[in-house]
Amino acid sequence: MSALERVSIGIMGETPEDMASLAKKAEAAGLECGWAIELFRNAFTQTTFLGSRTESIDVGTAIAWGFVRSPMTMAMSAMDIDEISGGRFRLGLGPGVKRLNETWHNAEYGRPAPHLRETIQAVRTIIHAAAAGEAASFKGEYYDLDIKGWYRATPPVRADIPIFTAAVQKGMSRMAGDVADGLIGHPLCSARWIEQEIVPAFELGLSRSGRERSSFTYLPSICVAIDDDYQRGLDAARRTVAFYSTVKTYLPLYELHGFGQNAVAAGEAFRRGDIQGVADAIPDEMVETYCAVGSPDQVKDKVAEVAQFADAIFPGAPTYFIPNEQITEYNERIIEVFGKNE
Repeated sequence: MSALERVSIGIMGETPEDMASLAKKAEAAGLECGWAIELFRNAFTQTTFLGSRTESIDVGTAIAWGFVRSPMTMAMSAMDIDEISGGRFRLGLGPGVKRLNETWHNAEYGRPAPHLRETIQAVRTIIHAAAAGEAASFKGEYYDLDIKGWYRATPPVRADIPIFTAAVQKGMSRMAGDVADGLIGHPLCSARWIEQEIVPAFELGLSRSGRERSSFTYLPSICVAIDDDYQRGLDAARRTVAFYSTVKTYLPLYELHGFGQNAVAAGEAFRRGDIQGVADAIPDEMVETYCAVGSPDQVKDKVAEVAQFADAIFPGAPTYFIPNEQITEYNERIIEVFGKNE
């Protein structure tokens, strides 16, 4: 099965019922997984809800921040949602941004790749212990757990719940290859960035952990605006590019294609409070480099550039600084174009 036949989608909506409606449409179209985004809402509560309102599509967190909850809390949540959904849950974890971990959650950030490695290992240890009816213990640099006197009255549906991690650069990609079941890419990782930076890194991780490539799922994301009005779609995608341009962590993605100064200008405008200036710093060529915009055929061709390196694909609507109804429109077009019932 090709990557273009294994399609994920981000489940968003103004209300929970809107989210359920989108998830059901994705399910009916044969999409593989609906992912809940952790920014405006809590990823675990969303996937609990979506798991209860669907029957066959997988549901997952993309991405839940891994350092702001204890491994015990995340393991129990994963087992609960997997039970509610009948074994359809995927746990997607990422480090998030250092400043927000510290200022929003008062959480320790540390070195993100080693920290997230331990998070995944600790969560997996707890789930395995629950399945075996045993005590769980884990000791590392960030966690020192000794879980005794606790057992799960009803064993988990699965002892191995898939754990995915997010990655933008080499270090986190290698770590994903070391310990994760899959890797979800950032929506603005171009095909060139994926080929040069991401794939060699996670393949190195797989090699040094002694795992086969077939045991791992690479799921790159790409920002998609399917729109008969090309300029409207371009402007919608521009706002997502602009949003991520304000984060210094992503600067290497832009520098690779010669857009570093545009990203710097967008960041400076953001810090001045000039939201329009953020978007104005992003030229059309920059949007077209990172996003798939236009007619279904135009978008499919652009997505195929990314899919050649992937096991599955995650086309996602632009999500920043555009109305909710426009986000829903673009998500529904993704289902129409990439679903199996077109």
